[in-house]
Amino acid sequence: MSKPAWHPISASPATRQASSRQRRRALWVCVGIVLGTLLLLPVAAVMGPRVPAFLPSYQTATVVAYVIITYLIFAHYRATRTLDLLYIGAACFYCAGIFLLQFLALPDMFLPQGALLGGPQTTIWLWFFWHAGLALGILAYAASRWWSPALAHYHPERMAQWLMAAVAAALVASLALVTAFHEQLPVLDNNGNFHRVVTSGVGPLLQGITGLALLVLWQATRFRAVLHVWLGVALVALLCDNAITMAGGSQFSVGWYVGRCNALVSATLLLLIYLREMNQVYLKTVQDARLLALNNAMLEVRMDQVRLDDLTGLPSRSLFLELAETLRSRDLPGRHAVALLFIDLDGFKRINDDLGHDRGDTVLIEVAAALRSVLRDSDIAGRVGGDEFVVCLVAPAAAIKATATAVAGRIVSRVAAIGDGIGCSIGIALCQAENMEWDSAMRQADEAMYQAKRQGKSRFTVYGHTLLDEMA
Repeated sequence: MSKPAWHPISASPATRQASSRQRRRALWVCVGIVLGTLLLLPVAAVMGPRVPAFLPSYQTATVVAYVIITYLIFAHYRATRTLDLLYIGAACFYCAGIFLLQFLALPDMFLPQGALLGGPQTTIWLWFFWHAGLALGILAYAASRWWSPALAHYHPERMAQWLMAAVAAALVASLALVTAFHEQLPVLDNNGNFHRVVTSGVGPLLQGITGLALLVLWQATRFRAVLHVWLGVALVALLCDNAITMAGGSQFSVGWYVGRCNALVSATLLLLIYLREMNQVYLKTVQDARLLALNNAMLEVRMDQVRLDDLTGLPSRSLFLELAETLRSRDLPGRHAVALLFIDLDGFKRINDDLGHDRGDTVLIEVAAALRSVLRDSDIAGRVGGDEFVVCLVAPAAAIKATATAVAGRIVSRVAAIGDGIGCSIGIALCQAENMEWDSAMRQADEAMYQAKRQGKSRFTVYGHTLLDEMA
């Protein structure tokens, strides 16, 4: 059975089947996150060291991770037109925006006292918005596996623009809620203590949304594709982040630190899996390019072999003209000219008639060997008919006639040395390299060859002596 053709979509983590090894690896990551969270729950409320650089470093790393994964997912969408990916891309874009707003709302981060925007409840509500936004985006992605919105099918090229507009509107609304309507928001943060996240029901609501997203993702996909598996891991990390953050109850507690680490894991998981998949696709592309180049080279060799004369191994007419044109069009120093020698054997019919076709074939092989013995590596010879051969020479214009006649003289001598009365008549056509026209040169060389035969055979004749004066 032939190997199925590779296609870019088949290499996509959104469609490529997850192997059992990948599922086991993801399962162990989930087990590690859950076990680590459970082990740390009893000490979650213990206050840890206050590290001023931790929060800005965490915020920056998370924003960068979400921005990059947003770019990768939308680039993936443009390449594959997989519409359901847009929900994840939109969710990541929303999270990047929320994290940026939260960064600006951090107290004492950019101003000695206070924050650039919002008030005491701004950061905690933005924390809720980004967790809920990511979970809802994955939920929409999972649910989209069950339905195909007509809007997306009628306007697939505008779907990304509409979603980006919706995300932008959601970001504006979120900003308005935590700034203009800040005083109307329920109090969740009391001077760094956010136990009210649990008692107010906001925390359980968030866990419910995230758990629902995980359940719907499993029901819709059964974690078949690579992306499904790692989306599940990201949701597990979010659930653990929420749980231990709420158990910590205050900023800089052990639970708060661990929750931030879980959040960073959730943000970077998609980035890491896409970077890994891009590396795999790159390696596959390089491998395929090398294989394609090898196949093309082998195909060219086979095509050239097909275009070689079976008996003599010399190029046929079409291959000879192609090689001669390549030789003529090379970057040559100074003024150069081309000599085309048209060679017709004398007495070849008598050999076939009297000595048989086997001897005639042997004579043709020996003529080809004679041509090779007198030509330079840069010269080209070919067989264009039963007993007709051609040679292409390139030399400086001032020396082209001397070069061509010297080669023609040696060919006549070598062919005559074969014996059995065989000889050859040669017609030589000389042309300037930049003005070369092969059809005209072949006609001139053929006409000069017949002139040589009329003059007594076993000799050579140069066509168009006036041309030599022009090139001198």
